[in-house]
Amino acid sequence: MKDYYTVEEVAEKLGVTTRTIRNYQKTNQLKGTKIGGQWRFSYKDVASLIGEPFEDPLLSFASIRSEKQIPESLLAIDFFIESEELLQQQKKIVIDEFNALYSGESRRFYFEKINPTMARFTLVGPLKYVTTFGQWIETILSPPK
Repeated sequence: MKDYYTVEEVAEKLGVTTRTIRNYQKTNQLKGTKIGGQWRFSYKDVASLIGEPFEDPLLSFASIRSEKQIPESLLAIDFFIESEELLQQQKKIVIDEFNALYSGESRRFYFEKINPTMARFTLVGPLKYVTTFGQWIETILSPPK
């Protein structure tokens, strides 16, 4: 994953103008880092701006693994974005299904748009949950035959 984004990249991702991004900076709604005279923004900074707390599932999985009393699995499913419209449909279907069927802190689901052409669903939890829900997600991402 890319570490930092430019003003232009953040504006494009959020569907706003670069002036809006600069206004967010001035009002401290968006924190950034000046590198080589240009502003850069981390994924975490951008996620905070739009109200999505970011927790990297791979890092949290590794850091709390030693504290766990039960076995836990992690599955990351990377897939190509065929179109933004299809991506939003797929994301909604998967999130609605997760919210309808799965609860409890032992089961977690994450979505991340890695770049303009690739996205990722990440599942964390008991092996049966991870494999079952992972297989179901695959059917959503696979084109009909």
